Amino acid sequence: MMELYIDTHYTDLVIALLKNNKLIDKRVINSNKHSINTVNLLNEILKSNNIGIDDINLIIVINGPGSFTGVRIGVVIAKTIGYTKNISVKAISYLQALALNYNKEVIVGIRDRNGVFGGKFNKEHELIEDYFYLTNKEVESYKEEIIYSDLVDIEKVAMFLKNKDNINPHLLKPLYVKRIEVDHD
Repeated sequence: MMELYIDTHYTDLVIALLKNNKLIDKRVINSNKHSINTVNLLNEILKSNNIGIDDINLIIVINGPGSFTGVRIGVVIAKTIGYTKNISVKAISYLQALALNYNKEVIVGIRDRNGVFGGKFNKEHELIEDYFYLTNKEVESYKEEIIYSDLVDIEKVAMFLKNKDNINPHLLKPLYVKRIEVDHD
């Protein structure tokens, strides 16, 4: 089984190929131009592995949280390919993918310039509470330990999702985690 992994949630654009849950190729571009680079990188990895899109059996997509535009690009590409080519799609948040590195209850976070996206996961790697966003000032007084990492094990992600249900491409949605600030007079 050939799996395509797409991660456009932040500045690193990651496209990978797996065969039977084993990583066979991974490409990374650090860029803020995912709208320009994603399809080109996808075509490049397929071509260099002598694979066509019809050889893909599953698409794994990181559906957020992160850059609003970046997250949408990955999700739209996964939805479009999944729907038009009748390929199964599975989604996982970047935070849950990070939590797979730990066999204990853990809070993982990823930083952006204004704060931290976070999530608390049990030892089975399932989300315990809602995802959250803390501003840099709020992080200073946050009482629990947040583990920061950017090391996603793509093979662990594929194995974790192996027995999870596919998503109807029409129902695949980006995960946006932001708090709306409203002034109350």
